[in-house]
Amino acid sequence: MNGLTRKFLTLSLLSLAGCDWEANHGRLVGFVVDGQSGQRLNFFKADGKNNIDDDADSKSQVYALINGEFRRAVPCGKGDLNDDNAIEADGCFQIEDIPEGMPIPLFAQAPGYERFVGEFTYPLLSEDVEHSQYVGNIRMFPKGFSVDYRFNVTLDNQPVPKVQLLCQYLPASALGNSLQTSGEFLTPKNTGSTTVSATTGEDGVAVIPGAQLVNGAEYHCEAVLNEPLDSRVLAGQGNFVAGVSQADQRIALATDAASTDTFLYAVRSNVDDPSVLLGAGGKLVVTFNRPVEIVSRTEDCQLATANAPDTNGNGLTGSLPANVANNGASETTTTELSGDGFTLSIGYKVATAFDSGDRGTSIDFNGIVLRPRNASNLAQMRSIGSAAGCAAVAGYTVTPLKNLRAGNVNQNTTLRLF
Repeated sequence: MNGLTRKFLTLSLLSLAGCDWEANHGRLVGFVVDGQSGQRLNFFKADGKNNIDDDADSKSQVYALINGEFRRAVPCGKGDLNDDNAIEADGCFQIEDIPEGMPIPLFAQAPGYERFVGEFTYPLLSEDVEHSQYVGNIRMFPKGFSVDYRFNVTLDNQPVPKVQLLCQYLPASALGNSLQTSGEFLTPKNTGSTTVSATTGEDGVAVIPGAQLVNGAEYHCEAVLNEPLDSRVLAGQGNFVAGVSQADQRIALATDAASTDTFLYAVRSNVDDPSVLLGAGGKLVVTFNRPVEIVSRTEDCQLATANAPDTNGNGLTGSLPANVANNGASETTTTELSGDGFTLSIGYKVATAFDSGDRGTSIDFNGIVLRPRNASNLAQMRSIGSAAGCAAVAGYTVTPLKNLRAGNVNQNTTLRLF
């Protein structure tokens, strides 16, 4: 009997019995670890090594928020572990019955430690898998603990002064999973500034105070020399985990920072996976390697077009406002640039609402023309979508924006709604 038949039979029997059928559920297991020392923390029994007993009133707890309710983690099952053998299970926790596909906020707290706040999404299981188990360890850092990071920025092994260093917090979605690929530690949610910056001194060193960082979170850093050096525009990049990576880091500058574009490119966007559905309120969100600005007088070039097939056959499809040329404004798009200039959100305006039942509805963007903030060289202009026919940049070369995470291909401009 194959998996689909078994599930159909189970559903039928549950229906006959008057029970509600639920989606598959899984288990998250892991250890709680001191982020400074690497030692496991005993969360459930203060005076022993084995975590056999469960103290519900302990000040050290791990909680998950499932279906709007807090659910406390419990010690891992006893199994063959006992008071006499040498198995040490301190810090081992488990959370049962996590619905597949559901994002679950996680919290951990202990006396003397900073509170951990994270999120885990249990993967969707195949039809042949009824239950599964995933490992997600938690790092907790002592209160007051931080690491100041010194970045040695070099060119040909020589220090480079006056280099701007910008480090961005990487959320779990940007890492491709709720778990870090190294060590399977759950990623903490950012509760501070998303971008921190510093400038190298004459010794080529830039310092970012640990107090500005979220311990256990991964950061992506870009080093950019604002002025050409020996007629070369230089940039470099690297990643580190706050409170875990060594304090001294090195970034080597080059004329190409792993991108085919030496000036301006997208580090990532929320449509790098072209199958993602963003719903009626979705926006195209692009993160850049350096602060950007929208080229002045190009608003009239910004155009959104809709593809809204009537796939549910009800005769209702949404639409965008009519475009009016040469009026200095866009009737179909909205653009919002973050204060630090690193993130651009592109939305669309609605004439009639789009039907969520029309599968395959999407929005395409064109004519979003950008350049590095305060750039004086118009050759550095990049576009999201085609800028052909844009009068504001006529006579200048505008090249398509490349996306680093997508493999240095042109930035995806399609926003899938339903």
